Amino acid sequence: MINLVDLLKPIEGAPHVVMVLGKGGVGKTSTSILISSELSRLGKTLLVSFDPAKHILKYLSISRPAEVIKVSDDFFVSQLDIEVSAKELTSKYSSLISDLFPSLSVLNLEDITKALKYAPGVEEEVFLNWLSSAYENKNFRFIVIDTPPTGISLRTLMLPKLYLLWLEKLINIRERIVSLRYVIAKTLGREVKVSDPALIKLYEMREKYGRVKEALTDPSRTSFVVVTNPEPLPMYELREVLKFLGEELSTSPKLLVMNKVLPEDIAVRLGAHEEQKAIIEEFTSLPGRSIMIPYVSNPPSKLEDILRLREAVTVVKGA
Repeated sequence: MINLVDLLKPIEGAPHVVMVLGKGGVGKTSTSILISSELSRLGKTLLVSFDPAKHILKYLSISRPAEVIKVSDDFFVSQLDIEVSAKELTSKYSSLISDLFPSLSVLNLEDITKALKYAPGVEEEVFLNWLSSAYENKNFRFIVIDTPPTGISLRTLMLPKLYLLWLEKLINIRERIVSLRYVIAKTLGREVKVSDPALIKLYEMREKYGRVKEALTDPSRTSFVVVTNPEPLPMYELREVLKFLGEELSTSPKLLVMNKVLPEDIAVRLGAHEEQKAIIEEFTSLPGRSIMIPYVSNPPSKLEDILRLREAVTVVKGA
């Protein structure tokens, strides 16, 4: 039986975040459950699913999204409700904008805050905010994330770096504005306000996203697992993820997973033998630790089915 804990070592930081990436439909959720179950042997583990299809509810018989549910002794799970979280986030930001810029109502621009809920990137912002809180969560030793589709995941991982660039510019502008106000007030003999709410908020945001950016590139805080299938499109997304992790985060996956590998006789019968063979050859040539999980005729429908896959997993590379 495969020992995924050994393949995922060394894991040191607490909480340690394990992000399971890959194209939709490749088996990220079942892989996430398998990894979480294994890690729970080492310490208290939380699995959070951002999967919009909410497959985890079926696998683990969960009827209450967003709540943290105990699966076993040290294995807990939660399905994030994106719509509810997005509504909460946009409401929070609307209130923040109104508090920082009360003049919006005077200028009849309060509709700007209402439009936030329809702004592009809301899902990425929800994911990023939850990820930020995950690194501060001391209740769990491991937090495994069943990520949303690849595009959303990679854009989210890019946001801290992008936000920090914007924030430096905004802070620079705001500091000049505050300095100018100070000089004008002193010149006119008026009372000088030392603090500026907008500038304080910008400082807080810079610190927050700086911590996330640092954690994402720290192997003791974050591990990446990438899941694929022996098909061209999932392999294309695997290559894109590997390129992104290397170029943008200067890191590499802790583990690669080839899921739903067809038995040779079935692959021949379906006319997929040569294609699968070529893809597996490419997969096995990739650096790092990797495993393969065979295709099962009856797809897993509950936790016990997924855990039984441990017996069928083969190690491609363990070092």
